Amino acid sequence: MNETHHLPSLTALRAFVTVIDTGSFTEAARRLFLTQGAISKQISLLEQHYATALLQRQHRQIRPTPAGQTLLPVAREVVQKLKEVDRQIKTRSDILSLQVYVSFAVRWLMPRLGSFYQQHPLTQLRIDSMVYEPEVLDPDSHQAYILFGRGQWPNMQAELLLPEVLSPVCSPAMRTELSGVDSLAGHTLFHTTRDYEEWVAWLDTQGIHTLAAYKHQVVDLHHLAWTAAASGLGVAIGDMALLQDELEQGRLVCPFDSQLHTGSGYWLVYPESYAEHPGLQDLLSWLREQAGGIRHTP
Repeated sequence: MNETHHLPSLTALRAFVTVIDTGSFTEAARRLFLTQGAISKQISLLEQHYATALLQRQHRQIRPTPAGQTLLPVAREVVQKLKEVDRQIKTRSDILSLQVYVSFAVRWLMPRLGSFYQQHPLTQLRIDSMVYEPEVLDPDSHQAYILFGRGQWPNMQAELLLPEVLSPVCSPAMRTELSGVDSLAGHTLFHTTRDYEEWVAWLDTQGIHTLAAYKHQVVDLHHLAWTAAASGLGVAIGDMALLQDELEQGRLVCPFDSQLHTGSGYWLVYPESYAEHPGLQDLLSWLREQAGGIRHTP
């Protein structure tokens, strides 16, 4: 007799574990890149296999039945061990390729990367920095990106990691010279675009619609603008998420309380065909964890 014929499918066990862990069919479907209907079907097949209900809804929450509680630790162990074996068998050809903006890499990603490797020692990353976003993203490429925008990349999957929250930043010494927004006049404002877009947007929230009263300096990277501001050379616009370390350590300060939520942000972007890469889900879960700890306060 072939006893393996009577074992439940791994897909069904994985769906069952993910529904319990997330407490939601919808979230489980998103994490496993399946439809909600497909998740429901897998749970139904598993319940048919054991001839009993495994899940129940209580006060809008999904909980395992007594039978489900018996199955859960075994199912979780099976799924986890198969993941570990899969990682161990994979070769270097499964290195996850990630392209990242220079400023994001320097200010946010690289200082935190040690914890990623501690949590996922078998996942290998190849990180390439970029100054500008590629003109075209190939949905058939084996490449993931961390891009800045509003989540609109045709034929690509995208998840928001860090929303952009802007506020002026300067050195602690310069803050004493900035008693109010009007006191910015005569100081150098640092920009990373020639249309002064970020400063224009923030000043507009303060009722200031002209930049004629200010001195201007354009640099090609946010990293340079923030370094110049920390050195007391002028005032830059800062993204609160990317400057969390500098703000906590006092190298930069926010002279004003007003913050601008722009609607843009940093996104993890990847082709759907790349979703099953063994390291991508590790990276995504770690990025969610790291981004969840960001505080957007001046």
